[in-house]
Amino acid sequence: MSIQSKSYENGMRNSETTVVELNRIVAQAEELLKTLGEEGGAAVDAVRARVLRTVSQAKVRLADAGTRVRGAANDAAKATDTYVQNNPWKSIAYGAAAGAAVALVAAIVLRRD
Repeated sequence: MSIQSKSYENGMRNSETTVVELNRIVAQAEELLKTLGEEGGAAVDAVRARVLRTVSQAKVRLADAGTRVRGAANDAAKATDTYVQNNPWKSIAYGAAAGAAVALVAAIVLRRD
């Protein structure tokens, strides 16, 4: 595995973790807002305003994280395309080997039945 693909995988894991965490925070904040309901008072209004601000910030971060994930996937696709163009015979050999492996596994599974 190349350094580029390792960094891509780590970036994807970090982005996915960020997205999951931010979704959890947004859900908790929205639940808190529902709990507060229409209660009045200066303290409740201050909490409501802060939660709304936090939710807005989290949604912006989610959008940014989604953009980074899509960018990483595009980078991986470009790297694969470049590799295939630079190494066409190796790519064909890898594809043939993968196809042979799938065919072998399928033949073994079908013989058991």
